[in-house]
Amino acid sequence: MTPPARTRVAVIGGGPAGAITGALIAREGVEVVVLERERFPRYHVGESLLPAVHPILAFAGAREKIEAHGFVKKYGGFFRLAPGTPAGHVDFRRNEQWTYSYQVVRSEFDKLLLDHAGDQGAAVFEQTAVQGIDWEGDRPVSLTWSRDDATTGQLSFDHLVDASGTAGLLAQRYLRSRTVEPALANVAIGGYWRGVRTYRDDDGAEHPGAFSMETLADRSGWTWAIPLHDGTTSVGLVLHRDTWRLWKDEPGDVEAVYRRGLEACPDLGVLLTEATRTGELRQWADQSYVSSTFGGPGFRIAGDAAAFIDPLLSSGVHLAMLGGLSAAATVCAVLRGDVDEAEGSDFHDRYVRRAYTRFVVTVAGFYGQIRGTIPEGPESLGVQSFQDAFHRLLPVLTGQADLGDTLDPQVLQQALRHSTDMMLEVLQIPTGNPVGRLMSRTFLEQELAHPSDGVDGRFIRWKRGELGLASARWPRTGSSLRRNQR
Repeated sequence: MTPPARTRVAVIGGGPAGAITGALIAREGVEVVVLERERFPRYHVGESLLPAVHPILAFAGAREKIEAHGFVKKYGGFFRLAPGTPAGHVDFRRNEQWTYSYQVVRSEFDKLLLDHAGDQGAAVFEQTAVQGIDWEGDRPVSLTWSRDDATTGQLSFDHLVDASGTAGLLAQRYLRSRTVEPALANVAIGGYWRGVRTYRDDDGAEHPGAFSMETLADRSGWTWAIPLHDGTTSVGLVLHRDTWRLWKDEPGDVEAVYRRGLEACPDLGVLLTEATRTGELRQWADQSYVSSTFGGPGFRIAGDAAAFIDPLLSSGVHLAMLGGLSAAATVCAVLRGDVDEAEGSDFHDRYVRRAYTRFVVTVAGFYGQIRGTIPEGPESLGVQSFQDAFHRLLPVLTGQADLGDTLDPQVLQQALRHSTDMMLEVLQIPTGNPVGRLMSRTFLEQELAHPSDGVDGRFIRWKRGELGLASARWPRTGSSLRRNQR
């Protein structure tokens, strides 16, 4: 089978953002085509998820499939942000609703989501790459595709969702809207190990399934350890690109750089005492960036195509699925006449950007501690203890701030207040560039401390058959989801 000549909605990319977009639009009875360049399952990094994936998975009808697959349940994570300081515990069990997430093998997780989009009625075409987009003025109207068997064709559409990942077809090739953040321009190296011990906290208690992060002894970077259901543990190293180049020139290959980083982390050394590595090392340009626009006439940008944040807080899949939800809801809202084109794209831009910026603020604050640019000690955060700081940030670190319509605004303001000042100091963004304008103190104060999922009095209507935008909050998951997670 080959893609049709026309569809109502075209989605570029079959990762979490594209798959959720396709599934939700198809469930509304709207014709949608998803074009994926690769053949699933395919390898992808980013195994650790946040609890806020639950309501989106449930609404898309995919949660039972994910739950039944047997992925490791993640009840929280540990962050040792500076050598010699206590490891902060992000405890998801403190949440009222979403008390765990998953540590997933992304090749399996992503295939489950893409197959689910097809099950819901989306026309999914793998090994089908988008080569170019045709425009009428500022609106995309068709695309050209090619397949591995050398066939090519054209697909016209009414609406386009770009979920093309880091390639960012719209932002990079056509809009030229991507800005890279030099302070978070990192390189990541990762591999998989067997026989890794279960993480123990500073009191000696075991935490099966926990994510753990540790800053290198010289503060040049950090490592992660993520236990997976196939018996392996993902172990990675993140360095600023300048440090990576220096270590490579000393001299040292990727293997030597990886070993050097791991040996600088005592906690990780304990976990790997009896472990052996399996398979090859992988390396990624882990560079944070953001597009100055996430939507426009007839198009939306979602997931890594819109923005990418350093993986320190495991926010990638959460933001991808949030972007997919918003893209689907705003496209359906325009098709139904809930809003006009400008209102739909503006809602998507502000809704997703608010969530993205919350994580940027918090990641940058964490990097202030990692690199030692923020004075050590709880008093520098305006709290009594490091653990108090993690408790305060829980609404952001779980994704609850982006979906929790019952969240107390004062709680969110407290969570973000100390991170805001640290972020502005760490990133030192010129106020004249696009990112600087978006991250001005005015934006932070007006947008970030907004706990609802609304924009200018409009909210996503979470109801199958009526997905769109409404002027009042719409009930979402209810008590059944809470019971299922206990």
